[in-house]
Amino acid sequence: MGDVIDISKSRIFNDLVEYIKIPRNKILQKCADAEKELALLWKEKKNVIEFYQNTELYLFDLTKYQLILEHQEKVKEMIRQIKDLKLKKILEYGGGIGEFSLLCFENDFEISYYDLDGKTKDYALWRFKKHNCDINIEKSNCLDKNWDVVNIMDVLEHLESPGEIITKLKKNARYIFCNPNEIQYNELCPQHISKFDLTKDFEHIKGYLWKNKYFS
Repeated sequence: MGDVIDISKSRIFNDLVEYIKIPRNKILQKCADAEKELALLWKEKKNVIEFYQNTELYLFDLTKYQLILEHQEKVKEMIRQIKDLKLKKILEYGGGIGEFSLLCFENDFEISYYDLDGKTKDYALWRFKKHNCDINIEKSNCLDKNWDVVNIMDVLEHLESPGEIITKLKKNARYIFCNPNEIQYNELCPQHISKFDLTKDFEHIKGYLWKNKYFS
């Protein structure tokens, strides 16, 4: 993970320990190994959607990723940006384990969550219930609605046709959070099957924040 991260007090890690019910050291090892194991599983997949729905490994991989973001205070910066811009209606699209949604709810934002049905979403819903967060759960047509900001980090590169989603974002999202410059394309990330360009429709502001060029 680079810098040493103290995870002992992080709810991101402690939630997974409670949910999975195996020793902490084994969960930590699974978090470290998940990226490589996912790359191997990808080669054996029969169906892309079922791959994302059925593998439990994403609980560990996404926990590791969210721990890094927490350590670097990246999501805190996103929350500050939402407050500064006075954005209200927020969607976490492809929301994974739901940490961004939890933080948005705790900051009194109007937050909605969407992800594919499956093990990762089941875990996110368990976390929402555990932390008493009444988060709106959206269906697959949620990008046809209007949003102040959509968090779509680490999603578009997994899609065969990311342009279709970008077109919907162009029409319906004032701002987005996305991280195209951090996406890796190598043997450890075979799930990253598409490259995309946001610059035609969105202007990069700072960090992960992009502004829709067609909204005032």
